[in-house]
Amino acid sequence: MTEQQRGPESEQWRGMTPEDRGLTAPMIDDVFDALADWRRRAACQYLESCEKSGVSVERIADVVAERGRNSAVADDETTPEAVAEALVETHLPMLDRLGVLDFDERSEAVHYWGIATVEKWADHADAVSQRNDF
Repeated sequence: MTEQQRGPESEQWRGMTPEDRGLTAPMIDDVFDALADWRRRAACQYLESCEKSGVSVERIADVVAERGRNSAVADDETTPEAVAEALVETHLPMLDRLGVLDFDERSEAVHYWGIATVEKWADHADAVSQRNDF
């Protein structure tokens, strides 16, 4: 994968949409990496449904934690605090690096760019699980 497809891992592209970055369509491996964790899938699905351009990590964590509690995910992983910590430390930076969203670590604001391929596969993974188990 070239650097342009993957994107630099620096502040150079922060705040730019995937189109601004010269990314046309996500590589399929990147899509599956993005959706490999239940928290990332739930966050992408929530952000897809939002009408706001910027959402706080706290709000995303509340929604993701609620989805986790309604599934077969272990209880200790579904507290809003545990989800927020995992989102900030691991999941949102990864989705940012892949160009799915923009995560500002200082303000903890998330801006979602809407990538149809990610949304399609997230919905498919949800449908296949039958009970929304992640």
